[in-house]
Amino acid sequence: MAKMKKRRLAADSAAGAGAPASGDAVDRISDLPDVLRLHILTLLPLKSAIITGVLSSKWRSLWSYRWPSPSSLFLSSSSSSFIEEEEEFVAYTNRVLAQRGRRRMDRFSIGFKQGEVGQADLKQWLDYAGCCAVEEFRLDIRPPDLCLRRPTKRKSLGNLTFQFPLNSPILTHLSLRGIHLTASSSALTKLESVFLHSVTLTDAAVKKIVASCPDLRVLDIRACKELKKVMICSAGSKFRSLTIVDCPKAAELILTSNPGLKSLRFSGNFLSRYTIQDAYRLEDVYFSASGPDSVIPITNWVTCLARLASVKALTLCSHTLHYIAATRRNGIGPIRKFNKLEELQLLIMMLCDSNLNDIFTFLRLCKCLHLNRLFIELPTCSLDAYAINYMAIQDENPPEESLEKLKTIKIKNYKGHRNETRLIKYLLSKSPYLKSLIIISPKENLDLVLEEYSNDPSKLSHFLRMQIFLLPKASKNAQIIFCENDEGLIQPTHSELFCRF
Repeated sequence: MAKMKKRRLAADSAAGAGAPASGDAVDRISDLPDVLRLHILTLLPLKSAIITGVLSSKWRSLWSYRWPSPSSLFLSSSSSSFIEEEEEFVAYTNRVLAQRGRRRMDRFSIGFKQGEVGQADLKQWLDYAGCCAVEEFRLDIRPPDLCLRRPTKRKSLGNLTFQFPLNSPILTHLSLRGIHLTASSSALTKLESVFLHSVTLTDAAVKKIVASCPDLRVLDIRACKELKKVMICSAGSKFRSLTIVDCPKAAELILTSNPGLKSLRFSGNFLSRYTIQDAYRLEDVYFSASGPDSVIPITNWVTCLARLASVKALTLCSHTLHYIAATRRNGIGPIRKFNKLEELQLLIMMLCDSNLNDIFTFLRLCKCLHLNRLFIELPTCSLDAYAINYMAIQDENPPEESLEKLKTIKIKNYKGHRNETRLIKYLLSKSPYLKSLIIISPKENLDLVLEEYSNDPSKLSHFLRMQIFLLPKASKNAQIIFCENDEGLIQPTHSELFCRF
């Protein structure tokens, strides 16, 4: 027995001598031939295949060769490679597709102007994309040029139609612009993201799109002028983000039974009705609504705002702040504390006395106890709103509570106007743990601020800096940074601005 144990120990030690140490694991998959690794990549979705590029230098960019070249096609009639005549784009595209053959493809993008392509040609290209099992498809149809260098030989081709869904079994990303969309079928798809811009579609079509996409994560709808009611009910559990921008006829937003929805971004006219059943689950909200400051629209938006119990990043425009302050003064609707809010962005279209009062009212009513980052976008107009107030308005006393958690403030388009300075003075005095105040003051916005300095911008810039440096600060460690542009600086969660100043 003792001899047998010795033999086993010797065998184990011999086997262990040839094995790598636990800290020096061998990457056997990366050592496989390129042919085998490419075969592995063909079994993965496009997004997963791209991510493998971070594994090592051997995997970097290998995903782009998993299908016969070219695995991605980007065709546009505005490309300099085309001859000037519009009809050439159709012939060129047909020739490229014929030469490539019907082989697997990752991405397919087509862009042209209205009137350059007919329905029959477009249908042929859509069928080709489906046969190649494309994973990402983009169709971009732009309005025609008002003045063509030469008249087109084609007759009016009318509006083009896209029949949803595209006949590709593994399509995950769909982006459409400038087309009429019909959705007569509710066949299930693998779509994860859908982007619709300037698309003509009905309310029922939106419902069918959502119903046919159980894996949908992102739905982005912009400038869809015929959309009247956005109703999304019982979307899949993966549905995370909804964006609605500039749909002028939209009057209602109804979101029910969407427990996975975390991000809601809306910009446009105030809607008459907002039904957001799971508002308390939302974590980032962008809300910018247009309308006259003097008229309070008939809407239940404040009720929805009061239910944002989990919001962490919030963007509001000055119209919305005015509506919140006005309805609260009239005793309409409850206002809650934003106990989880970490980032607030305010889009100020004008900063007269009433607008400044609205900001103070909001901060007083909606106590942001954990606010860490504050971004304020001031108007680009060089006129001082304080000097052109339309009516005498009693100043609102700033909130007494301190912003204990506030560490970063960034203010864009600062021009040294009275109310801008008043706002900065308040923030500096109520932020005891502030680390940085970033003020962006572009040169082009300073020309008419102070006439006595208009001939010497350096003196004006020095005056504005001194005006801020002399303000009292609650935080001794606060660093004040002046910049002329926004490049390389901290950006808000909602860095894309939908409203116009």
